[in-house]
Amino acid sequence: MQENDKRISKKQIIENYLLSEIRSGHLKIGDKVPSESELTEKFNFGRQTVHSALSDLALMGIIERTPGKGSFVSSYTVNRNIQKKTSFTEDMQSIGMEAGNRLLEFKIIKGKDAENIAKELNVLPDEELYSFVRLRTGNNTPIVLQYTYIPTKFIKHFDLSSLDNSLDEYIKSLGYEISGFVTRLRAVEGSDEQMELLETTSRAILNSVSIRYIENKQPFQYTSSFYRSDLYEYTFSSFN
Repeated sequence: MQENDKRISKKQIIENYLLSEIRSGHLKIGDKVPSESELTEKFNFGRQTVHSALSDLALMGIIERTPGKGSFVSSYTVNRNIQKKTSFTEDMQSIGMEAGNRLLEFKIIKGKDAENIAKELNVLPDEELYSFVRLRTGNNTPIVLQYTYIPTKFIKHFDLSSLDNSLDEYIKSLGYEISGFVTRLRAVEGSDEQMELLETTSRAILNSVSIRYIENKQPFQYTSSFYRSDLYEYTFSSFN
């Protein structure tokens, strides 16, 4: 009878340990990974085994090895296909990171308080909009600052707890199906506040404005997202 469980190699044990530390957020982007000596002592494995494990993680792009300085957690780059409707949570899952949210602001405003956005959403000056700002994270690392607007006529009583998870899932639970979207991209210079919230020193920020539509081409949601340019990139392909 063949065994169902194969023995995990010593090298895989080290790799799994470091991957777990990264995915749990104990080791964040830019953090120094335990040295070969520290890992050798921790697991009581040979130095060559530890070296091989770290080399594999470097080849996968998970860590960066700098001679004389050590190994560091790499800056994950999320590559989003602009033609596909994926959520931030799905983007994070695609690179093995846990999506997180921090609600910075939630309020109800009039269309006249945000004229350009109201126009995009076909909202009259005296009609109301939900307006909220969220900081989205991957393994507790700030990645994107999102400003979202939804006409209150679509959601009478907004469940704030839904913003702790996937907004897309909440919208779907209300019976709405996103039938299409329009996305505009541009490079912008980040403000001091945005740079502080995103914990980046680079003023180069990628701004994505996305308008989502439900049946009969009704504009349902307007979201302006400001991404860290070192962690996010968009792809457009002529192939389906």
